[in-house]
Amino acid sequence: MRLLLRGVALVTPVIAITAGLVASCAGDAPWLGGYCDTDADCHTGYQDVPGAICTGSRCVCVDPDSHICCLPSESSNPDCPLACRPCPECAPGTEGCTPDGGVDAGCQSDAECPGPPSRECGAGRCVEGACDVEVHPGPIASQRKGDCRRVECTTKGERVEVDDPSDVYDDGEQCTYDSCGASGPINMLVLAGVVCPDTREGICHGGTCVACYAADPTMNNCPSGMACDDVLCVPAHCTNDAVDAALGEAARDCGGPCRPCIIGEACRSSADCKSSVCDGGRCAPATCDDGVRNGDETGIDCGGPPCPPCPAGRGCRTGASCDSGVCWAGMCWEASCTDGVMNQGENGVDCGGSCAPCR
Repeated sequence: MRLLLRGVALVTPVIAITAGLVASCAGDAPWLGGYCDTDADCHTGYQDVPGAICTGSRCVCVDPDSHICCLPSESSNPDCPLACRPCPECAPGTEGCTPDGGVDAGCQSDAECPGPPSRECGAGRCVEGACDVEVHPGPIASQRKGDCRRVECTTKGERVEVDDPSDVYDDGEQCTYDSCGASGPINMLVLAGVVCPDTREGICHGGTCVACYAADPTMNNCPSGMACDDVLCVPAHCTNDAVDAALGEAARDCGGPCRPCIIGEACRSSADCKSSVCDGGRCAPATCDDGVRNGDETGIDCGGPPCPPCPAGRGCRTGASCDSGVCWAGMCWEASCTDGVMNQGENGVDCGGSCAPCR
């Protein structure tokens, strides 16, 4: 057997089956096996042929329909166990009842040759009657993005995973620091109160860029005459326990420039409501068909229970938010044959279905 590694062949010689013990199945011709004087001579350390007896100084099979030969799987083994077998079970070159001159028949197709330990790392090849192992070392074609890992094949054809600090998961938030840790991707929150690094407007709070930070009034950036209510800048008298129509409030201290109104409170438009749904003058619960992004949704009417996953182009937090299973930089992507996810009718990750066949 030979091992091919990037075009280099390592050759191991194959020793032929002992001459004189070759099947001859044509007509009623006797098996031309080893010489013998007694049946015991057919079962020694030099020629042990199960199912054979000594007839006319030759070892022949007891069953007239059997012949002394090796199985195909043993034909490349110089110590293959000879035995009386039916012709169809004999090694290639003898199953048609034609002597092969005592030479090992070898392989006839790639299917007879074993491949490397991992099928992703190469294949078995039949080259000029001998089996080769073709190995493709290095990274495999299909990788899972953002897992801080890289899948590779060794020079022995083994599939291994190695750390890859450059394969960082981007969560789409400017107020998180994306990196790789010992257990995988890490999206560390930027220190609260730091100016949002990308927009340079607002501050970071809980990993999100917000308009203000109520826990520290000295760090809010609300305009003059406005106060910080949680993370929203509102007029200072939005907390006077009254409905100020002049400010545009829809209910007591909510709506307009004040805090969003909760379910059941009065509203003039969807902008007045925390759920973004104003129905019949009252804020209504969020649903999966209200045409707005609310509740636990990551996109409009999708991406969070009980709503369905989002199509490509809608927002997401993880692959579970997307019908393709692919979430990158806070947005769902179309399924493809290189996205590292088993989707679009594939039988495995990025193979089968409309993609290349799985090996």
